[in-house]
Amino acid sequence: MRKHLINIVLSLLVGGFFLWLSLRNIDLSELWQYVQLMSYGWIFPYLAFCLLSFLFRSERWKLLMESEHPGLRSSTLFTGVMFGYAVNYAIPRAGEISRTLYVARREGMSGSAVLGTVVLERIIDLLAMLLLLVLVIFFVISDRQTMDALFGPQIYLILDELRSPIVLVLLIVIGIISAVLLWRAVIYILNKRRRDLESGEESVGVKRIVYSFTDGITSVRKIRKWPQFLIYTAGMWFCYVMLTYIPFYAFDMAETFGLGLPEAAAVMVISTIGVTLPSPGGLGTYHWFVKQSLLVLYAVPAVTGVAYAIITHAGMMLSVLLVTPLAWLYTLYIAPYRKRLL
Repeated sequence: MRKHLINIVLSLLVGGFFLWLSLRNIDLSELWQYVQLMSYGWIFPYLAFCLLSFLFRSERWKLLMESEHPGLRSSTLFTGVMFGYAVNYAIPRAGEISRTLYVARREGMSGSAVLGTVVLERIIDLLAMLLLLVLVIFFVISDRQTMDALFGPQIYLILDELRSPIVLVLLIVIGIISAVLLWRAVIYILNKRRRDLESGEESVGVKRIVYSFTDGITSVRKIRKWPQFLIYTAGMWFCYVMLTYIPFYAFDMAETFGLGLPEAAAVMVISTIGVTLPSPGGLGTYHWFVKQSLLVLYAVPAVTGVAYAIITHAGMMLSVLLVTPLAWLYTLYIAPYRKRLL
């Protein structure tokens, strides 16, 4: 309990600090005018893409588990994803544990195995985000002045250090050694489990947890529908781009500043960095990264960028808070009734 309280306090401090950075030197009355005068026609397509992104994530998650657990109910996984999003608004990163526990209990699965698939899913998302970030930096913000304005002058000091031959060689060696050790550890655990099964030895306690977690994190090798998995992944990230692009029309940013899908992709990738920082639901961190990216890359006034960030953040939170109880009620009452009818 004390650990959770410390986590909440620290996340609030981080979020509060970045929110202060976002609102610093902003005229709050002007900000409120922007919010009042925005167009509301974007809300319905925005909510539709929110729902679609949730569906893509839950169906992709199902593909990671269905080889070992056929017959998983999509409604349960969807509700688990929604619970995870909702909890993250209160306690950063606790959503992964929440959706793990929910799905494990509803489907009678090992919590360690489910958590392994969640970790694997996050690793896949991290790799996708890093790839998009490299593309954005290469094609959009490769000049030094823009990088300084977005991330501070320290970023090039770090990059200069990383470009050092000694550091590059050291990083490559560390990466290879880490990958080899991780792979050998996974192979050892899988072989150990196979020998235990052949000898009839029962897996209990910590050993059972480790075996289940390893099964989950290596479930990617058992995916049977790879084209579908890749389509869900691409579709999910496309939805995220659209969730950045559609609200441009709330403040006439598409016409005034010439912002289209490529610009939305750049803002989305940079704002994702803010969401990964330990603040409740990206509060403050998301707002600052969005404001900075719009201001530095596309000369969008700070007050417009902050208004945009506030509205899009509130839109996503509203979507989660609306869909989560509906999904839970559907899973609890309607899905079992439908199953009996079928």
